[in-house]
Amino acid sequence: MKKRIFTLFLAAFAAVGMTACGGKEVETQEVDYDMTFENQTGIDVSKLEIRYAEDADWSEIALTDGTWGSSYQIPVSMQGQMPVAEDGWQVQMTFADSDSQKVWEGVEFADDVILTFALDEDMEPVVTSGVPAPESNIDETDALTDNFADETEE
Repeated sequence: MKKRIFTLFLAAFAAVGMTACGGKEVETQEVDYDMTFENQTGIDVSKLEIRYAEDADWSEIALTDGTWGSSYQIPVSMQGQMPVAEDGWQVQMTFADSDSQKVWEGVEFADDVILTFALDEDMEPVVTSGVPAPESNIDETDALTDNFADETEE
């Protein structure tokens, strides 16, 4: 079972005055994303950052315990007015073992997805997106368990 640690990234970008380094105003959209990031790089991460464009500043996602272990998942929430990432988001990881960094480009954020970050055999960044398994209905599970218990008692 994959372990989870908690982190919350509540992005509060104000639409007024939001500009890229070039001074042009950035298009925004209202978002409410609850995602899961999964670290399958094989290396612990000491710093996690995102940005919506090459010329934008990095925004750090706070890691609860200071590191994000390999094979761990963390929940990430983005809410409010966010810049539109025309070419997808960039995700940068700084690795705890050497302070080296890798950048994943074109990452598509969405609600209720698992984004798995990995490195291929050439140590190049790879990201995959999957939808979490649907949650089972507890009432149905209890009902099935009750029926099974009734049958075994006879």
